[in-house]
This record gives sequence, structure tokens and C-alpha cells, in this order.
Amino acid sequence: MSIPSKLLPLLCDPQDHGPLAFEEGSLINAGTGRKYFVADGIPVLVDKADIGPQNVRIQDMYRWMAGGFDAADWIGNAITLGMITRFRRRFAGELRLKPGDRCLYTSIGTGLDLPFLAARIPLTDIELVGLDLSMEMLRQCQRKIDRRWTGPMLVQANAESLPFADRTFDTVFHLGGINLFDRPAAAVREMLRVAKPGALIAIFDESPECIRTQYQKWNPFTRKACAGISTDFDPRDWTPPEAVETEFESLHGGKGYFLKFRAP
Repeated sequence: MSIPSKLLPLLCDPQDHGPLAFEEGSLINAGTGRKYFVADGIPVLVDKADIGPQNVRIQDMYRWMAGGFDAADWIGNAITLGMITRFRRRFAGELRLKPGDRCLYTSIGTGLDLPFLAARIPLTDIELVGLDLSMEMLRQCQRKIDRRWTGPMLVQANAESLPFADRTFDTVFHLGGINLFDRPAAAVREMLRVAKPGALIAIFDESPECIRTQYQKWNPFTRKACAGISTDFDPRDWTPPEAVETEFESLHGGKGYFLKFRAP
């Protein structure tokens, strides 16, 4: 199966950033002969050796959770009296996307944020690439896109080793999940690497306290996968030293945070 024509020039080998060519249904690094497959139009640019143990656990969790993820999100939003919706609406507004922007969304999941982005700007007016480590979550996202939108493109890859060349995107953003990575600081550095000079990098996620009380204690579906995650972290420590215009904000009574900065 082919991939969108706009997507191919953006992709590179996540191992050495070498260019990729599309041949007979696969993406091939001509320099090394390394081959990556395409599943239902989604490039699978995952180097399994680069996936750490925590990412493996989270990937396994989302494998069985993907089908019911949207329903669980709806329940969570109802329990919190719409806090998740407010979180997403704020996130979409802060990005200030404009026509012609090329955007990367790491950990797009099932695409629950797409309606909030589309409310701000038609998704046909931007080049949006959504990336996730879970193919099952991406397939749920793909179904949404097929029903409602034209334009968003999907890639399976590890956000800690992005399959894009330096200085590719006008905006790079992430909503939810980076706290669960093996190497969140590496993922943030990768976000900066693929951002054009002056580009906005924005990260929304839940607080360490939220992980301790919800993911590791109260939620039976996440308890096992999140048991080993350290909650002794400050997201500000992940900011690369060369970043400029850095801002940090605690959200919703300490339940979440918003970290943003710009590429130099």
C-alpha cells in the first residue's frame, strides 16, 4: 500500500536519518539497505532495539486498551466535570496554528484532539503528521480521519527517535503520555531537533501526583503498566539548554502542566 505523497519527503531512517525511498510497498534506506514496512498506509518506522522496557509495557497496554480508549476518555471527562475537554481546548488554542504550517503531533493516540484542532483551523490548511508507538491506537485514529477529515498523515515510530530530518516542522506538540516514556528528555530533544528555527514546541501532560494517585493507584487498567514509572521528575528539567522563550504553567490545581519553548 502507498503512503501520502506529501509524507514521503518528510521521512528518514530513525537510526541514521538517511533518506528513504518507497519501493514495492516498503521504505528502504538505499545507503544501508534497511527496510521498513507500511501497514494500511501507515509507515512502520520502529527500531525495536531502541524501544526501552517502559515503552514496551505501555505499548502492550495500549494494544488491548485501544478499542475502548475513547469510551474511557469520555467517562474520565464526565467524572472530572469536563476537565479533559477544557485541557484539550486550551491546548489547541495555545498552538496558534496558521495556514501552511507543517506540524508534528507526537503520541497522537486515537486522535481525540483532532476535533479541537479542526475547530481552530481546517486540517486541510496545514500539513499535520501524527506519530505514535502503538499501531492499534493509530488504526483507531485512522478510522476517525477517514470518516471526518482529509489531510492528517500517520506514522508509527518511537518519539525518542523521530524519523524526520532536522528542522522539518513549524510546530511540534505533544498532549499526554510523555511522562510514561523511558527517556522523556530524549523525546523533548528530538522535538527540538526536528523543529524549524523559531518553531513552537508545546507539551501538555499530567503531573507526577496524577500518575501516583490515578495511574499507579486508582486506575486498574493502568496500574500494572505504570507501576515502575518514576514520579520524581520536573518536566522543566527536560528542556534543552539551547531552547528559548521557555514557559511553564501548572494546570487545573496541579493535575497537569504546560511546558512550551521555541527553537533557537
